[in-house]
Amino acid sequence: MRIRKIVLIAISFSGLGGILYGYDIGIISGALLFMKGSLGLTPSEMSLIVSAVLGGGSLAILFAGPFADRYGRRMSIILAAATFIAGVIVLIASNGFAMALAGRLIQGIGVGILTIVVPLYIVEVMPPALRGRSVALFQLCLTFGILMGYVVGYALNGSGDWRAMFATALIPSIAFLVGGFLLPASPGWLYRRGRQEEARAALLQTQHADEAARTFNEMVELAEQERDRTVGEWRLLLRPGYRKAFFIALAVGILNQLTGINTLLQFNTVILHQSGLHGGGAAVLGSVGVGIANFVLTLIALLLIDRIGRRPLLIVGTAGVTIALAFIGIVHAGFPPSAFQGYATLGGFIAFIIFFAVGPGTVVWLAISEILPLAIRAKGMAVALFANSLISAGLAAAFMSIVGTIGYSGVFFVLAGFVFLYFLIAVFPLPETRGRSLEDIERHFLGQAAETSVLAQPAAREHG
Repeated sequence: MRIRKIVLIAISFSGLGGILYGYDIGIISGALLFMKGSLGLTPSEMSLIVSAVLGGGSLAILFAGPFADRYGRRMSIILAAATFIAGVIVLIASNGFAMALAGRLIQGIGVGILTIVVPLYIVEVMPPALRGRSVALFQLCLTFGILMGYVVGYALNGSGDWRAMFATALIPSIAFLVGGFLLPASPGWLYRRGRQEEARAALLQTQHADEAARTFNEMVELAEQERDRTVGEWRLLLRPGYRKAFFIALAVGILNQLTGINTLLQFNTVILHQSGLHGGGAAVLGSVGVGIANFVLTLIALLLIDRIGRRPLLIVGTAGVTIALAFIGIVHAGFPPSAFQGYATLGGFIAFIIFFAVGPGTVVWLAISEILPLAIRAKGMAVALFANSLISAGLAAAFMSIVGTIGYSGVFFVLAGFVFLYFLIAVFPLPETRGRSLEDIERHFLGQAAETSVLAQPAAREHG
């Protein structure tokens, strides 16, 4: 299939958004120690600096979906980039904890908008055959951004210039801002705003004529079916037909962070050091190794997601993550800090990141954005990703306190329990969406609601 130039631009833009998000996660690992000395940070202030981006993202996610519904996906993308740039400028100009925290919070608001709008935009613009790989590319480039953040932090480690570490984030963020002006509009958003001819023209920019006509006709059909519904109202989230899709998306959003992924990526150097990896920068190099594994396996998953499907990858990934976390918990419960415990923990981390990259890391954006019907997509993603970001921020802020209470072994066993629940969600209620149009996926949930109202309860359960 010949891919159009505008589609390649949109795919590249998705990747750039992922790099920006990941780089912000990775760079704090190298900068934090030098910020502590330069700004006189206490341990609790350091934890707040780490979690501030995630907390700011939680705030942004509350309004990003409604903003995207009202003003459009492209305008939201431009707002995300401008906000992130403002946060970087405040951060590198900071002379104390309060200003640094403000900069990180502003960055987090930009990241929060980005995490909703980029996957939302991509699923609405991409042809079905490319949609899975396009959204998965966002996650692949996120892992590449994390790795680049680790590498840049390591490269500037000798100078200790944490301001320069953060300043390098201006390069991808400015490119992201410029790219926002080059993108085609979302056909689905245009249609819902009553701009049918513009929606048809936007489809023709990214799809061939026959495919664009088919997609447009599906939009018209669904609009007729939903004429008695108010598109985008919050109460739709709990209506039959929408409710099941919403709760699956919400569960995926929450449980994806209860794998511990963001917290472990930002604290993994500390964990490895406290486990027994000390001399020769072994803990730092171990972190880089984790970053490399994350990137390489996400690349492999990217190649598989539209061939094997979303659901099989998520089942395998969550099963593997559960085992890896339980293994690290056993290592910390059964052995004292030592070189053995340190290297065993590193091995567990690498296994954790391999299976996370293959499953939850690659599938999460698709699982949330594809299964939500258009009428609730933006607001449903807002709620699911708000919960995702809030859990992430809370876990990062409280992580070391939790470790002090139940130890590393207890933490890893608890996380393994949550991921096992995630595994059960993937096995049972989550539908496969590979190769299906968004309209067909929507009919899957709306059809279930209609059948539930007329069939006996046992039959309805079988269908679902």
